[in-house]
Parts: sequence; C-alpha cells; structure tokens
Amino acid sequence: YFTEFTLHVGVLTFRVDLAKVLDLHAFDSLSGISLQKKLQHVPTTQPHLDQSIITVTFEVPGNAEEESLNVYIQNLLWEKNVRNRDDACMEVIRLKGLVSIKDKPQQVIVQGVHELYDLEETPVNWEDDSERTNRLVLIGRNLDKDILKQLFIATVTETEKRWTTHFQEDQVCP
Repeated sequence: YFTEFTLHVGVLTFRVDLAKVLDLHAFDSLSGISLQKKLQHVPTTQPHLDQSIITVTFEVPGNAEEESLNVYIQNLLWEKNVRNRDDACMEVIRLKGLVSIKDKPQQVIVQGVHELYDLEETPVNWEDDSERTNRLVLIGRNLDKDILKQLFIATVTETEKRWTTHFQEDQVCP
C-alpha cells in the first residue's frame, strides 16, 4: 500500500499523506456537523512543503450578511486587492469553511479554489442564535490571520469602514 503521494501543480510540488485526504466523507449529505467537527481539528497555522504557502484558520461568532460575505470572498479570490502588513498581496489558493448567513436557518458551507467559490446550504439547521459561528480555513501565500479575521469581522458586523486599512480597490495585486 502507498501511504503518500506526490502532487505536482505547475511549479509546486506537494507530498500528501493519503490518510489525510481519503475516506474523509467531506461531502456526505453536505453535512455541516461533519465539516464543523473536522474544521475544529485543523491547526491555526500549518506549514506546507512549499514554505511560502501557509494555512490560516479562524472562528468568528455571529451571522454574516450574504452580500457582504460575497464581497469579502470576491476581494480575496477575484479582485486580489487585500494586502498584509508588509503591503504584500494575499493570495488565497484554497478556501473552505462553515458560515452562518443572516436569516438562513441552515448552516452554509463555503468552498473556493483560486477564483472559483460556492456557498452551499446544508440540511443541518443551527440550533439557536447563541451557537451560530463562522469557521474558515484559507490556504495561500502572504496570508495574515489577524487581517483576514478583522476583515471577516467587519463583514459579520457590517462595519465596512474597517475594510479600508488593508483593502484598496485601486491597488489590485498583479
């Protein structure tokens, strides 16, 4: 039996432990509970074979406005105009999470790869407003957990003024 495989993506090479990618049941009924439990076990920062790629996770309680959440994701994936403290562009390669959308009783899974993303309602309802929370996992380059979380909180709490510190429409990253 093979216990790992090597994946070549462009100039990047990843060594992947098969136990971490097989038999995860990640899409079983798009179960929000299953994903929620799995996301709790992802380390907050995790190095990759390519040291320029890191994993960032964070959790924010509350509800997100769906339109504001789309703006947050689109600025990261499409516009690529979010910068870290060193003024380097944050490049999100992969995004996954469980989010709470205002006025929706169901848990929502968000998934993104490069410039593509999707929000998918699960059959699982939030039990009550006190447990509603958002958990995101982002994989990419130049990621700054504090800034990403701060921008997400601005989305959740609808205080768009906070965006201006690290998000600038006229400064699109190359």
